[in-house]
Amino acid sequence: MIRDAEIRDGRSNTYLLGEKYLDSTQYATGNASNDNQDLYVGYDRDTLRLVHPFYPPMVDTPGVGDELAFGSAHPAAFNAALCDGSARSISYAIDAETHRRLGNRKDHGAVNLDVQ
Repeated sequence: MIRDAEIRDGRSNTYLLGEKYLDSTQYATGNASNDNQDLYVGYDRDTLRLVHPFYPPMVDTPGVGDELAFGSAHPAAFNAALCDGSARSISYAIDAETHRRLGNRKDHGAVNLDVQ
C-alpha cells in the first residue's frame, strides 16, 4: 500500500491508472497476451503499463502489438486517473519526459498538464 506521503510529486502530478493499448483486431478474442486475464491476476501484461520512451502512448491499431503502452481506441488521447482523483485525457503527443514524470511518484518533477 502506498500512502499519500509517499507520492512526493503530489497527487495531481502522478498517474494512478490509465487506459491500455490493445491491438484492435484482438478486442473480442481474448487472445492478446496483454488482454487474456482478469483484473485480479496481479503483476501481468494485462494490468501493467510503462512510462518509458520505448512505450509511448498510442491509439489502438490493427495488427500492432505493443503490450506495455498506455493507449485506447480514442483517436487523439487516452484517459487516465491521477492520484488526486481527477480524470484527464492525455494526448498521444504528450512529451516523453512529461509522460515519464507522471508515471513516477517521487522524481520531484512537477508537470503542467494544461500545456501538453
